[in-house]
Amino acid sequence: MAETARTLIELLDSLHRSDFAVTFVDSNITLAHRDLPSSAHPVMCALREAGAGEGDVVGLLMPTCPQWLVGFFAAVGTGAAVTALPLPPLVLDPAAVAGHLAQIVRAGGLEHILAAGIGLKVAAELAAQVPGLRVIDMDRLPAAAENLDWFPADQDTVAVVQFSSGSTSRPKGVRLTHGQFMTGVSAINTHISTTADDVLVQWVPLFHDMGLVSLMCSLLTPNNAHLFSALTFIKDPAAVLRRTAEVGGTITNGPNFSFDKLISAADEAFGSQSVDRPLARWRLALNGAEPVRPHTVRQFARTFGPLGVPESTMFPCYGMAEATLAVTLPRAGTVPRMLTVDRNDLVPGRPYRLAAPDSPNARDLVSVGVPVPGMALRITGLDGTQLPDGHVGEIRIQGPAVTSGYLRDDEVTAAAIEDGWLRTGDLGLLENGELIIVGRVKEMIIVGGRNFFPDDVEETARRVSGVYKGHCVAVADSDAERIIVVAESDHEAETPEGDAVVADISSAVSRALALSAVSVLLVPARTLPRTTSGKWQRTLVAELARAYLSSRIPSTPVA
Repeated sequence: MAETARTLIELLDSLHRSDFAVTFVDSNITLAHRDLPSSAHPVMCALREAGAGEGDVVGLLMPTCPQWLVGFFAAVGTGAAVTALPLPPLVLDPAAVAGHLAQIVRAGGLEHILAAGIGLKVAAELAAQVPGLRVIDMDRLPAAAENLDWFPADQDTVAVVQFSSGSTSRPKGVRLTHGQFMTGVSAINTHISTTADDVLVQWVPLFHDMGLVSLMCSLLTPNNAHLFSALTFIKDPAAVLRRTAEVGGTITNGPNFSFDKLISAADEAFGSQSVDRPLARWRLALNGAEPVRPHTVRQFARTFGPLGVPESTMFPCYGMAEATLAVTLPRAGTVPRMLTVDRNDLVPGRPYRLAAPDSPNARDLVSVGVPVPGMALRITGLDGTQLPDGHVGEIRIQGPAVTSGYLRDDEVTAAAIEDGWLRTGDLGLLENGELIIVGRVKEMIIVGGRNFFPDDVEETARRVSGVYKGHCVAVADSDAERIIVVAESDHEAETPEGDAVVADISSAVSRALALSAVSVLLVPARTLPRTTSGKWQRTLVAELARAYLSSRIPSTPVA
């Protein structure tokens, strides 16, 4: 119905004719598409009267709820861009959360924030830290003095600014125009052939680009969507599976770790119901936003096949906020494809070589599909020279859905975009037209003339007995030519039990990878830091681990 929408304002206007809805499962509230324009209009008027308009960036600060969607369209309806400020699944200290968000607010020059729920407490703390910041309570909107028209946005009007977390560095705001954003949304829908019969079931927060763009895909089609909070998913992933079965969910999404949680929750969700094929309608499990693990892909098929899920449902993806999410997606109906390669040849500028599965240098890589419509992709050496297929190099992208730069940051923009091509910072290779991700440029480490990526080490370490639920993060320490593993455990560091876990991790990595330059740190269970969308905060872990190890006396045993 709305596939011709060129701007978010046109998309909003098209919803008058939609018979579908968004259900917020935690609160059991359903927001009909056709009610969204009338719900957003008074909020838009209140924002306009508060001074928000073209050239501004309006922040959204609230959990997944109807007000979030209303506020999103209200903000772009003023002519301003909207940025969704991340909230952790559970806010225990509003002042601490505000202190983190203040970096984004200042970097984006925000003057107005729409807040609701727990976001109101955080917003109040933010207003105390950032002079001049105005908070508008979505639950207590003042009556608009006049009835204002929607801003006549065109395709070049900035619509969305997607910020990095800013936890350990200056936040970067990806700037997306209405045209770029809607082109990206439409490209995804075209590639995966969404229809009115599809049903989205999602827990990924709306402040995350995967959550936001996936919901916009549902509105554009249009079709029904069922949204959970991240906290509900973390506590009860079986509830998400049961809901998927109840509503005939066809599309889900999330980072790789979330599918590990769903796999573990399958028995709890369905028990012996496999004969009923409760998930037979599930056709797409979009797996992206972090490296896709071959083990997860295989285990997904084993676990959900008996429940009616085709093997082709697992859909490994590659995307980024700079591309309005999707860069590549698998070809429809294809089973995930994997290559077993020699890790020693995964070097920029060098062609990959196949390896026997039992080779000590073997590494399994997962294909993440082909470019979505309109997306151009090339593999280059680190000097920008284009490489032939089968060669490892940096992934660069270009297309109408790709950002033209970062908000108020010409220096970062100039470093990221060369001759119209965006440098992703990721290493990959093209094989038969499909993209295969190798790792991050900055995370590759050479030890003893051999190449390693943290993913290789994590895959081995997480299986060691004593590692709490497989929770571990491996980071490169290039200066010391080693890899650091930080693993959660119920055993304390520097105790006999903890020392045994450290030794087991070290020996497992040594056996599997022939890598001895590994330092292992144990931390208590549930203490490794995560982002607000549940992924590991790798940059923060790396900084803390390197600082800790560099402060220790060299002769002190590492635990």
